[in-house]
Formats: sequence, C-alpha cells, structure tokens
Amino acid sequence: MGTVTLHILIVEDDDDFVEELQEIVAALPGDCCVRIAGSREQAYEMLENDFLDLVILDLKIPTVSGALDSDPEHGHAVFNRIRTVAPGTPIFVLTGSPAEDFLSGLVLQNQQQMDIWSEGRKTGTILFLKKYNIDRCPEILTQVAQAIESLLDVELECRDLDLSLAKDRLIRIFARRFQGVRCAVSEIGGGLSGAHVIRLRVTDHQGVLVHDAVAKLSTPDDIRKEGECYDLHITRLAPAATPRKLATLEYGAHKLAGIFFGLAEGSDECVFDIASKSPERAETVIRSVETAMARWIAGVPEMRMTIREIRKRLLSDQSLNQVRDTFNLDWIQNFEGRTIQVRWACCHGDLHGKNIFVSPVDTELIDYGDVGDGPASLDPVTLELSLLFHPDAPGKVGAWPSVEQAKAWGNLDAYLDSCPFPEFVRECRGWALRAAAGNREVMASAYSYLVRQLKYDDTDKDRALALLDGVRSFYGGST
Repeated sequence: MGTVTLHILIVEDDDDFVEELQEIVAALPGDCCVRIAGSREQAYEMLENDFLDLVILDLKIPTVSGALDSDPEHGHAVFNRIRTVAPGTPIFVLTGSPAEDFLSGLVLQNQQQMDIWSEGRKTGTILFLKKYNIDRCPEILTQVAQAIESLLDVELECRDLDLSLAKDRLIRIFARRFQGVRCAVSEIGGGLSGAHVIRLRVTDHQGVLVHDAVAKLSTPDDIRKEGECYDLHITRLAPAATPRKLATLEYGAHKLAGIFFGLAEGSDECVFDIASKSPERAETVIRSVETAMARWIAGVPEMRMTIREIRKRLLSDQSLNQVRDTFNLDWIQNFEGRTIQVRWACCHGDLHGKNIFVSPVDTELIDYGDVGDGPASLDPVTLELSLLFHPDAPGKVGAWPSVEQAKAWGNLDAYLDSCPFPEFVRECRGWALRAAAGNREVMASAYSYLVRQLKYDDTDKDRALALLDGVRSFYGGST
C-alpha cells in the first residue's frame, strides 16, 4: 500500500491554517503522508529530498521559520523552484488577500490541463484558490487522493527489481492509461546519461497483452530530448526498425519523467544474446541492423575533419584532459591534430548490444537520447567494442583479447584468435568499413569510444589502453 500513499507538502506558516488543512487531508480516502514547511528555505529542502504528489503552497511565507519577513515573493520563489526541481509535481496555490490576486495571472501562465494519473479526466497542473474559498479544498483534494489510490488497481510484478517511488508511479500511470491491470517489469539497462531503461509487459483484465513496451525513465530534460531525437531522426528509418512511441509522461512522478515505446511481438532477444548464444545468426542480425540504419548515411558526402573534432562527439575536452593526465597519454595532443577523411552522418551514438532487440522478423533500435551527427562508422564500432565494455556484455570478463591481441586490433585474424565471438566482431568491423570514408575514420571512431571508457570507474583500463595502442597502429604508425 505504501507505493500508492498520497504525498503532500504544505507550505504555510499559519499554524491555525495548517491545522485546518491537516484535518481536510486526514479525511481523504486512502493513505496520506503530509510534510509541513513553514518557510521558503524549509520548502526548498523538502522539494530536493522528498517525493511529492502535490504541493499546497501559500504565497505569503517568510524566508526562514520564525522570521517576520513574510511576503508573496517568497512563495513565488518556491513556486519557481518547484517548476525547476520537481516539474512533474502539481501545485495548489493559495492566497490570503486580494493584494496577491495579481499573481494568479503569472502563476496560471504555466498552467496545463493534463490527465496526470491516467484517471480519464484532465486536471490543472496548477490550481489557484483563495483562502476564503477553503470550502472548495476538500473536493479538489479528494479527486487527487482518489486518483492516487486507484493506481493500486495496477499490479506490478518486479521480480528482484527495486523501484523507487517515482519509477513505481510512472509505470502504474502508464499501465493504467491503456487499461492495464498487471504489469511485469524487467531490467534492460541504462543510457549514457544514467537513465533507467526497463521493459514493461502490460496485460488487461482478461490477461491479454496490451503492450510489450520499453520505457526510458530520466529527468524531464532528458526525456524531452529523447522525444525530439525520435521525431527528428528515428522517424526517418524504416518503421520495422523503430518501436512506436506510445506515451510521454512528464507529470505525476516529482522529478522523474518517462517515454514509452512499443516493441514488436516476439522481441525477446537482444544482440548480446545473439553473440553469446546463437553466433551462427550474427551475420544475418548485424546485416539487418545495418540495413535498418542505411537511410541515415545514404548519399552523405565525405569531408575533412580532425580526430579531435570526431572525439568531441563522445567526450568533452575537459574529460579528455582528465583522462590524459590520469593515464599519462601525452601522445594524444599531436594525434588528435591529424586531419582525416570522414563521412559525417546521423548515428545512434550508443548502439551497444542491449539497445537492439531481435524479433523473428526484424531488429529494433531503442534508446534515442544520443542520436545525432557523428562519423558513419561510430555505431558499428560501438557495437563491436560494447562486447568488451558494456556492464552486461558477454565479453566483459574473459581472457580474450590478451594484451598482445588488443594491440593487433587492426589485424582481424590475429585479433580474433581464440575469440568467443568471431562472427560478431567480423560483421561489425565489416559494417564499419562499408559505412566509413576509410580505415582512418574507423580508427577515429574506435579511439573516441576507448578514451571515453577510460573516464568510467567500472571499465577494464588495461584492456582499453591496450586497444588504444592497437587503434593507433591501425592509423599507420605511432607518434
């Protein structure tokens, strides 16, 4: 029951009015958890640290508890902080005098009508009520409480997955939006931004599958970027290669937002599964991915770019400087100054093996937050090297490649000796060479991927450094 408790923050310094609001809340249906902030600074702290379904905000509050500087501008500052820190939280704005009425227009400029909790009824993301109309408060809060309580109608099956309250909210809201009554949740992984990517199987009251979906849960900014990338770039690809966008949820989960995509029936394997369990299918599957993404590079001309410009697609100058100093990579500055031939096209940007699902008829790409311009060889190179560096990759732990083999990265026969996944690596490398403007572009993509791996705490640094030596040799000689 705790996952559907209504969490309310009351920002109010009048003890008598707080008591009256608490009595109203106590009479609401379902479970309620109420926090009280008597000042601007207390409200700031609770907004940052606590999950909230609703904020009841009196505009005329002091800066700190006990201060005599109550002013509507402090409440307005809290309002702006909510919109910044927890934009998915509806706000119930209270005013106590006609002198504050002018603020209602400013507040309501941010108003949206949304079906926040998938109850089949739109409500304002910002409500405005004068204190002398407090009699309307129980009716409004009862509707919110009933909407939260009804989320319990969705049964979640999470196995060993530990969901935060915000993630639990978004999943239930999504399932309820499509009349789901049960939702099986499983882990997929995360994107470069730290987002959480999960799989949802939603069934209705008859046990019929409503949606087999992938959800990306992250900050509202990340989710908006994901949606923009989908609309701008992903829709250019063949429909079979891209899941349908089902919903974007930006309200109802405090700081968290989510975007949801529907998978094709039978998409039960990712490309890592193919590499480790069905290597004989590797060529067919990777060729299918290449074909699906071909529209992004079709007709794109070649151009001249420095290796530094290519590397910036994956790693900032500041992060590179830290990596260079940590690992004494003094050769990087001269190396990055070299100019090479590149086919600069649209690419996925994070095409590891768990971002490609395989169905009986096709392959589907997920996680679009890093889609944008880059070297045409970046995606196949990323897919190849993700076998060794992704946290869930089948090749992350193992004797292959040895240091000597890693340093022979450009010589596939030597590099793949005793490799558990030779078909997979060969096909990825072949795709990279077919897409690129030449060998040196492939090298630059691999270099950029590998120096970024040195930034992360959980990667095999010796392996990455040995591969970097191999990549430099592939260019045609060390510096």
